[in-house]
Amino acid sequence: MNVERKPRLKKLLHPEQIITLLRDFAPLFGPEVSLAVSDEADHLLGSHQPFPPQVAHALWKAAPEAAEVAITSQGAATPICVEAQQVGLILAAGPLPPPARTQAALTALRRALESLAGVALERRAIAREALDRYREINLLYNLGETLATCLDVNELLQRVLTEASQIIQAHQGAILLYDEAGELVTAASTGLIEELETAMVEGHTLAEAVARTGKPQIVNDFDLFPNGEQQMSLLAVPLLTSERRLGVILLASKAEGAIFTAGDEKLLSALAWQAAIALENARLFDNVRQQRDEIATMKHYMDSIFASITSGVITTDTHDVITAFNRAAEMILRIPARQAVNHPYHQVLGFLRSTSLPALVKDVRQHRRTYVDQEICPYLPHGEQLHLNVSISTLQGSGGETLGVAIVVDDVTEKRRYERERALVRRYLPSGLVDRLPHDLAELGLRGERRVITSLFADIQGFTGFSEVNPPERVMEVLNNYLSLAEAAIRFNRGIVDKYVGDAVMALFNTPLLEEEEHAWRAVRTAWTLKEAVESYHHHVVPEERLFLNIGVCTGVAVVGNVGTEDRMEYTAIGDTVNLAKRLQESAQPGQILISHMTWEMVRDRVQVNPLPAIRVRGRQALTRIYEVVDLVTDR
Repeated sequence: MNVERKPRLKKLLHPEQIITLLRDFAPLFGPEVSLAVSDEADHLLGSHQPFPPQVAHALWKAAPEAAEVAITSQGAATPICVEAQQVGLILAAGPLPPPARTQAALTALRRALESLAGVALERRAIAREALDRYREINLLYNLGETLATCLDVNELLQRVLTEASQIIQAHQGAILLYDEAGELVTAASTGLIEELETAMVEGHTLAEAVARTGKPQIVNDFDLFPNGEQQMSLLAVPLLTSERRLGVILLASKAEGAIFTAGDEKLLSALAWQAAIALENARLFDNVRQQRDEIATMKHYMDSIFASITSGVITTDTHDVITAFNRAAEMILRIPARQAVNHPYHQVLGFLRSTSLPALVKDVRQHRRTYVDQEICPYLPHGEQLHLNVSISTLQGSGGETLGVAIVVDDVTEKRRYERERALVRRYLPSGLVDRLPHDLAELGLRGERRVITSLFADIQGFTGFSEVNPPERVMEVLNNYLSLAEAAIRFNRGIVDKYVGDAVMALFNTPLLEEEEHAWRAVRTAWTLKEAVESYHHHVVPEERLFLNIGVCTGVAVVGNVGTEDRMEYTAIGDTVNLAKRLQESAQPGQILISHMTWEMVRDRVQVNPLPAIRVRGRQALTRIYEVVDLVTDR
């Protein structure tokens, strides 16, 4: 909505003009009559001699709204009208001439003032139009120079907004652009933040309407507050090209309380048209620059890969001929680069034909797919097996065409060996203990360490006979029940279950996996705990399932570590100590615990034993001193 404000007399006529005209007409009224021109009840624009204020107030109240002369006892008044709007009064006070003469003189004075005001208004309109045309030409010229040198989108928007605000003399402004979601968002702004935020509340609604219709709009005398204490004017024009809508330029609060005019709208529309074209060009340039940066980044990335010493990089052209083969690839695949570059990759890497690599490379080349961390396990020509992590992607030119294939190879052989060792450890230790082990399991001596340990063997007496007369399912269930009791006792006393052999279990104490200073005591207490657990278990099962364990415990030196091949490996202990523990178990009676002399020496103050005659165990020449554990001292 475009609302014109009425002319203001004080801006059309200078006080000296008014006073001169009053002096020229004063003789028509007489020497004692005071003449004045007023635009408000308490404000005089000029008088040829002092004019009583109280008379001016009274005459304003009695003044007619039409172009007539009002004569009262205190004086006379007639309205001054410009463009059919009253802009002030001519006042006369004192002994007036006869009414007819007074009316004629005031009418003539009024016409003279209205004529001068009309001429001034016309001159001002001509000057404003000329200024508007100059501003429009100057703005468009300056804007053309600005846009020709600016290809940054943010800088361009700020320049456009600054130029528009300065030429149209707006205190606040903003440029709103459509985002990817189709919503208008502020891309640039100028002016005081507090006032701009207030303007944007109403301005955003106006901007949406302008963007939707493509037609500029003016809103003058918009009330910022419900009481109308402060007003604001808004001007919004669309930013659009022949192909699409880009957004809106919004200006608010014209300088000196003025309103936005049709000339301002026309000027800003011309500016917006140039700005829209420049914005499209800047965005196009920005896209080109982003593509350039992406290409530069990719090149830097590829250079970094080739410079890497940890990943092997192999590139091929569209004919599968190797074009690059870095140092890391030489070390991983044991192939010199001079034997690889400029040769077909399926010849150079013939030992990879049995893996999925050829199929992956073909799929990447034909369908532009990307494969990351694909593991293959080839055997080198001399028999060594590798575990390789392979990532494959296409090499593309600036036009998007396929130039070849890039293969990135990482040797994870040691990592997989470590994972196998860690998985092996988890078979013997609870997860909580495994997580606290050092990263390098070599510190644990998994490949063989000589140390003093205590070995325990427990065997279910009479299980073979039980198995012969019962179904396999029941045999398995009963076996698992007894082995569960054994494992619980071993783990509770910080031992590890080394293995299960049929109906027997072997446990180790003070291994590198789980070191224990009181390993002999822990082993003996495990045996006693297991003995009591079996006796308690017998109260809950039928008589034919009441089997007994015979247990042997021996302390001494053994070699502890992994035994086996890469494909199947077990963690165990080897030595006479282990053999003797097994022999003691074989010599024990059902429910009996036999320990070696060295074990007894280490726990003699904590157990009650029954020394037994020395025995000759199978595989040993000398007699072996043994002891039967009959009670634990500390557990009484």
